[in-house]
Amino acid sequence: MLLRRITQHVKDQNWFAVFIDFFIVVVGVFIGIQVANWNEERARFKTETLALIELKKEIENVITLTEAKANTYKQAEDAGRRSIAFIDSGKICKDNCWNILVDFMHASQWQSLGVSDSIYKNIREQGFPKNTAIVDAVEAYLAQVSANESAFKDLPFYRSRVRQIISLKAQDFYWQHCWTLIDGIEEYDLNCPKGISDVESKEIVQQILKDPGIKPHLTEWIGNILSLPLTLGDQNKGAQRAVDIINQELESR
Repeated sequence: MLLRRITQHVKDQNWFAVFIDFFIVVVGVFIGIQVANWNEERARFKTETLALIELKKEIENVITLTEAKANTYKQAEDAGRRSIAFIDSGKICKDNCWNILVDFMHASQWQSLGVSDSIYKNIREQGFPKNTAIVDAVEAYLAQVSANESAFKDLPFYRSRVRQIISLKAQDFYWQHCWTLIDGIEEYDLNCPKGISDVESKEIVQQILKDPGIKPHLTEWIGNILSLPLTLGDQNKGAQRAVDIINQELESR
């Protein structure tokens, strides 16, 4: 319709009308482009908002898991301290050998300090978040994670040494009744029932005590994890700072 009108105006040499029609076409195209850009920007804004919500959930889940890891490492530290104290006492266990054996196992526990950052990597590939303060906060927190994970990437020598001595029968019972893993969170039961006889427990404990490498390696391992509650606490503070900035961004939308 508009093209026929323009053609007719040209035939009639009505240049003013041609100019008006041309102006209408240009304005229409311009408005169409602007509306398309606005719709695209609105869609990206909505996509980024949803991405930020998911990123917040990811970091909050990591905070919870990291707190749990700090707690279980503290349990391993306490078990290690009790084990070292028992070694230093020079005493021979009697009817409590199973509990002492469980402590030696608890002290050998190790967990990776890596965290999930798949959502963050995914939204970065999409060009989000646009707020550089969020990016800076998340990157700083992940740098802490990387440093902590690197420091604890290797299994402790003590873990391997003591588990070579503890019988498979005792270890099998331990994994079924003295340890749990639920939603990535480990728990160590200090009051689990006896898994083997007192005689068997006593024999294993005596073998552990005879190994000259047990105490040095256990001391080294417990010394390494002493600072973890503080270190992981600082890591979580960094994570919480990122969450707070994300919350500020979401509240402003």
